[in-house]
Amino acid sequence: MKRNKRTCRVIGTWALFLSALTILSLGCAAMQPEKPKTLSMTDRGTVLFMDKYEFKRPPANWALLRNLEGGDFEIGFLLMEKGNFPSQTTFMYDGEPYGSSQDLENRAKFYCTRFLFNSGVEVRVTKQEKATVGGREAIALYLEGENPNRSEKAKSKVYLVKKGNRIISFVCTMWRPMNGTYAQEPFDYFETFVQSFTFLKKDFYETFEEELNKLGL
Repeated sequence: MKRNKRTCRVIGTWALFLSALTILSLGCAAMQPEKPKTLSMTDRGTVLFMDKYEFKRPPANWALLRNLEGGDFEIGFLLMEKGNFPSQTTFMYDGEPYGSSQDLENRAKFYCTRFLFNSGVEVRVTKQEKATVGGREAIALYLEGENPNRSEKAKSKVYLVKKGNRIISFVCTMWRPMNGTYAQEPFDYFETFVQSFTFLKKDFYETFEEELNKLGL
């Protein structure tokens, strides 16, 4: 009988302890700031992404792509199109394009050696020109390539943009089977996305550079 009473007391103590933990965890969760929506509309015909960027997005049939834990890009869109695989188009903002040079020309040369490298597509630059994106100096690259072994081809437009002491990029790539035809409309949506893209907050690198300047470094 004494053993049963002791067992009941132990169980009761653990139940109270677990209840307290549950209440505490719920309280902590309630105190956490509400996370911003991934995409929210504005009255300007644009959307906000995580309160970090503002831009005009493509139509609703373009799926949102996002990578919040590092990787090749942070945000982009995907359109699966009619036709044989791989009839699709993607475009994205990438804050860390291939290379390390802060010179646009040199960065472009290295970038082209790595672009679509893992896809097996042999890429060639069909055009390169100076451009302006958001008032910033940029280079626009037009690329095309094929992978005969997989009977597919790709067409891309890339902007490498000078942002402070860094270079960022915007990339659009259209995939087609070898006998497929390219379309212009997805590239038009990409152009609208790029030219409307606005940075709402300073990124880590800009803040770091400001702190170095304050220290005279």
